[in-house]
Amino acid sequence: MKISWRPRAADDFEALITTSNSGHVAHASRDKSLVETRIQQLIRFDQLGRKTRRVGVRELHIEGTPYVVISQRIGEEILILRMFSNGSAVQSR
Repeated sequence: MKISWRPRAADDFEALITTSNSGHVAHASRDKSLVETRIQQLIRFDQLGRKTRRVGVRELHIEGTPYVVISQRIGEEILILRMFSNGSAVQSR
């Protein structure tokens, strides 16, 4: 199984990590690492996250961050469709 990103999802990821943590390099690095780790876990646990109304599409909230990853399994591929911030602040910051 492999992970693929739609171009828009990759752009979302880069923009969210950059803008939400501007000026906080340590936070940006930590958040990026958390997101990447959770996405890699989808290879072994493709049912992580909750179901959405769309068949086969799942919503994975990244714990400790305000980020949500939308993914879909297509055969032996996990396709990252979008990534967004749910707008909530992380209390530990």
